[in-house]
Amino acid sequence: MADPAVTAAYTTSFVGLLVGIWIALKLLREETVDNATGQFKWLLVIPGFAAISYLLMVLEVGVITVGENEVYLFRYIDWIVTTPILVGYAGYVAGAPRKWVVGVGLADALMIATGLAATLATGIGTWIGFGISAAFHLVLLAILYLVFPRYVQDNPSRRRLFRILQNHVGLLWIAYPVIWIASPAGVGYVSVTGTAMIIAYLDVVAKTPYVYFVYRERTAFRTEPLAAESGGTEPESTDTPAASADPS
Repeated sequence: MADPAVTAAYTTSFVGLLVGIWIALKLLREETVDNATGQFKWLLVIPGFAAISYLLMVLEVGVITVGENEVYLFRYIDWIVTTPILVGYAGYVAGAPRKWVVGVGLADALMIATGLAATLATGIGTWIGFGISAAFHLVLLAILYLVFPRYVQDNPSRRRLFRILQNHVGLLWIAYPVIWIASPAGVGYVSVTGTAMIIAYLDVVAKTPYVYFVYRERTAFRTEPLAAESGGTEPESTDTPAASADPS
């Protein structure tokens, strides 16, 4: 049976993600912005899929034990679906070419997949998996901070939104490997309960405010941009925010 503190944390995260769903739905109903240009449907996936995952974790579905560590598989399924969209959408806002948006989404997905493998492994395999996952993490950050800025739109609103999303994702992503090292899967400085509660908190902070930031800066996608913001040459754009969200 799950620790009551963990269940409470996961329930709180579920509620927090419902707020993110509400914000995304509100954005989709906005008539002053261009939904097609904003690709807001992908933003609904972020808190929506995560909320389903946290509900299943509250119900203790998909929990396996590795040593002293309880692994919630739906947490990783959530991450492998939603986090490529988080990083990919930032690239989409910047106006980066499809190849880079797909590339950052792929690097993110591989980071999560190898991180799961490291969590399920034992002995030296754990640290090999962590090292590979960390390498993909560095690739992701390099694209986010070195590649995407090359394509930032001349539109001040789009540029401002990109900076917000870039730093929101980039700074939060740094916390996850640190937590993993301190968790029972790593060196065990933080308990199973403590790790679960910290991650639950970070997951909500990573997703619901992200959607809110787009909603707050929604004028970047208004149907009639200001003349001062429409005169620049727009770099090549993309159709989808992430590899995992590419309908083609």
